[in-house]
Amino acid sequence: MNTNIFKKIYLFFVYRKILLKSETDLKLLYNIRVDNIFRFYTVLNIPKEIIEEPYNFRKSDIEIISRNYINEYSNQMSLYLNQRGMTELFKLYDLEKVDKYSYLIIFGFSLINTKRFANSLMYFWTPLTILTIISIITYLIIK
Repeated sequence: MNTNIFKKIYLFFVYRKILLKSETDLKLLYNIRVDNIFRFYTVLNIPKEIIEEPYNFRKSDIEIISRNYINEYSNQMSLYLNQRGMTELFKLYDLEKVDKYSYLIIFGFSLINTKRFANSLMYFWTPLTILTIISIITYLIIK
């Protein structure tokens, strides 16, 4: 989606507003938490009933069963968020295996990588702004 920066910022605030409104529902229905940079994440545990007896399956079979379960979970959550008005405003950032039957799933804003934006804001723009202010104050004092 090729949009200008002002449209992206506007859509981020729409995304943020909807996410904060539905935060409690997401926590209750899907065990999803929201972090400080407005990504939402959960650790999804694959139920033992789905995997049944692990010694009957190869590792690749367990991965396929897990993928199907994760896809089903994310489809249900996507339907819920699309009903809330977040169509095309979120995407899957990361899917990481935490344990044998546990996966960390991270979703975020689709138009801007919020982690990269927060890091650039924190490590580049904030120090640059502070240095600029200190330089201006020093210049005004010396002058």
